Amino acid sequence: MNGMTEDEGRERPPFRGLSDRKHSDEVFRKLLDTAPDAVVVVDELGRIVLVNLQAERLFGYPRDELIGSEVEVLIPQRFRPTHVGNRKGFVASPKVRPMGSGLELFGIKRDGAEFPIEISLSPLPTEEGMLTSASIRDITDRKQNELRVRRIQEHLLSAVESIQGAFAIFDAKDRLVLCNSTCHRILGRGIEGALVGRSFDELVDANLEAGAFHPSGTSATDLRLRWVAYHREPTGVLDVRTREGHDLRIVERRTPEGGTVMTIWDVTEEVEHEQELRRARALAEAANSAKSEFLASMSHELRTPLNAILGFAQLLHRDKKTPLSDRHRERIEHVLKEGEHLLRLIDEILDLSRVESGRVLLSLEPVGVAQALAEVRTTLEPMATRADVEIAVRPVPQDLPDVLADYTRFKQILMNYGSNAIKYGRRRGTATFRAALRGDVVRICVADDGIGIAEGQQERIFQPFHRAGRDTGAIEGTGIGLAITKRLAELMGGRVGFQSREGQGSEFWIELPVHHPGVEGPGVSRAEARSEDASPAEAQGPRRLIVYIEDNPSSCALMEDLLADFERVDLITVPSAEVGIELVRARRPDLVIMDIHLPGMSGLEATRRLRGWPETSAIPIIALSAAAMVSDAERVEDAGFYRYLTKPVRVDELARALEEVLMAPPPAPAE
Repeated sequence: MNGMTEDEGRERPPFRGLSDRKHSDEVFRKLLDTAPDAVVVVDELGRIVLVNLQAERLFGYPRDELIGSEVEVLIPQRFRPTHVGNRKGFVASPKVRPMGSGLELFGIKRDGAEFPIEISLSPLPTEEGMLTSASIRDITDRKQNELRVRRIQEHLLSAVESIQGAFAIFDAKDRLVLCNSTCHRILGRGIEGALVGRSFDELVDANLEAGAFHPSGTSATDLRLRWVAYHREPTGVLDVRTREGHDLRIVERRTPEGGTVMTIWDVTEEVEHEQELRRARALAEAANSAKSEFLASMSHELRTPLNAILGFAQLLHRDKKTPLSDRHRERIEHVLKEGEHLLRLIDEILDLSRVESGRVLLSLEPVGVAQALAEVRTTLEPMATRADVEIAVRPVPQDLPDVLADYTRFKQILMNYGSNAIKYGRRRGTATFRAALRGDVVRICVADDGIGIAEGQQERIFQPFHRAGRDTGAIEGTGIGLAITKRLAELMGGRVGFQSREGQGSEFWIELPVHHPGVEGPGVSRAEARSEDASPAEAQGPRRLIVYIEDNPSSCALMEDLLADFERVDLITVPSAEVGIELVRARRPDLVIMDIHLPGMSGLEATRRLRGWPETSAIPIIALSAAAMVSDAERVEDAGFYRYLTKPVRVDELARALEEVLMAPPPAPAE
């Protein structure tokens, strides 16, 4: 019937009350047994007259054993004397007492186990006297949870307190809810009492009013505006300074609940360290600049006399009008050899300075290893022949890829390795070059069977001016080559290394990255080297005029002797740029040779002026300078020179430059 069962559809009789006492007692007993808390009812004498099922289960007593017993049987022994008095007091002045009144109460089970409880008391007046109903609740789980929470809070507070910096938490209403003692020490100046509960603005205003923070060049108002703005939108950090001179770094982050976590760190030492680093960097840069200036000056001072020494020695050696005797030629060759050695030492020191300062210009491009090895072998053959050492180049695998390197610097590294293998090799020994692919790099090795390197010297072998204990002896060197090699390899993305055994020889290697098509380094044009010596120009036609602007008499005499081999060439020497440019402007020579470092106006300024005048703009100018630093070359790069040659000048190189100009037809006169 409408989906109802037969029982549901049957009409229920109305509830007629609990007129039957036996029936009513049974109903109330069932109600008590279904109660969630234990219920114990006692009379005025403290005797138990009624318990429910939960009381039996909670205390572990059967109901029959509890009925008639004193209620103190459910209380630990140490509380019973006082409980009797409390019970009598309650009977004398009965009133309802709810659970959670703040008293620490305990019950005891039949087996003697104690447990925490909460009790609510209710007086029940009856015809037979006052009864007291006690509802008892076991709160063991709650106490354990409270203990765990308390321990977590203690750990949290201990962790917050152990933070070296200041730590604070503000709630969504910007009120301080937690901070450690460091924070109290920093933000508590000017505030009496506790900090917790105060607003952020109140803390900032009180501290600024107390002068706790130094505005650092601004006003306190500006500092407050910066701080409040940062607090509203915390991004990055905020640095402030205390009146005692401590630098503080404030870091704030928002919480998901809309609050703010603030940390304040004392970074005074860090700031001072940064300032010391800046000062040290400035001093180092100044020292490096002074070193560069010193090297540039020394280069000029050393190269200028070497220019005359080597220049005149070369002229004597190649003099065809008055040839030298074999005896004199041998002596001149010694002069040239030692002069060239001195020049190489100067160049190596300058090269090391350029590498260390990072001013080496590299042109990374695909380089064929086989071609480079062949050229290095050709260059080193004369040296190897004199030392009675054989140079062996192992066949390079046909599929060996090109390396990505600066061609000139790559050859310089192989030359350094090769010359060391020859110098430190044994007579009738072998210096062996070989190359192989190792993953994504190519390793080129140079091995010798010579004197080797003592184990105690190997650690510093790539340090400047270290010669592995060979500072004295017949083998020449500065100990700079390997230091330059290491730095050049690193600049090209490679690395170097070696292995050696004293008395058995050494093997040095360089690894360079493989060149991959499509990954090109910046290209640079190179002039093709000429192996043949240029002969003096046999000019025909009108005489040619050269103006040489130079203040050093020896250099002027050298130029005069050099040009004596050129026919129909006139040379005019001028000691200053001021006079020289006016002479060039008036005579319009075929060539100007310009010294860069001149008294008064420099050669660079003189060249700029000559390039600016229409009548002299097309005249070729060869620069000669004893300065060989990169900065010098950079300054003259855009000056418009036909050639830039360094002193000591190589006579053959200068002769070829002169020949190129003098063999060319004279420029058309300017209109």
